[in-house]
Amino acid sequence: MTELSFDPTLTSAREAHAAGELSTWSQAFLRGPGGNLGVADPLLEDDDINIYVLAEVDLADVYPCSGPDPEFDFPVPLDDYEEHVKAMMRALETGWDAPPLFVHMKSLLLVDGTHRREALLRLGRQRYWSVLWMNRPALIGRGQAPPW
Repeated sequence: MTELSFDPTLTSAREAHAAGELSTWSQAFLRGPGGNLGVADPLLEDDDINIYVLAEVDLADVYPCSGPDPEFDFPVPLDDYEEHVKAMMRALETGWDAPPLFVHMKSLLLVDGTHRREALLRLGRQRYWSVLWMNRPALIGRGQAPPW
């Protein structure tokens, strides 16, 4: 994979989306400082069959897989969680161009951005931008070999 540098901001994600480079932006962001290789690596493996869209979503409609509750798939200690969320709230209040969340399109599972989502909710935001992705559905039509 070619090393590309993108700012970890919503603005640069919009620019990448407009240029047809959202999957490349996503890899650069997820592999950057504070990144999430647990999301980046599987996306890279399936990059040729993934569809990426940048869209505004209702924050109440996405389901985080991490957080302070021990029942989350990836629990975070409450003190660490609160500290991180409060720092993000301060940054948002002073104009931080926060990067989009990462949400699986079909399940609405929030796989990156739990702290950003919580900070936005606490500041009264109901919607925010997300990179939504899913596997491209199989083509069905004339000329295709049957799957059997």
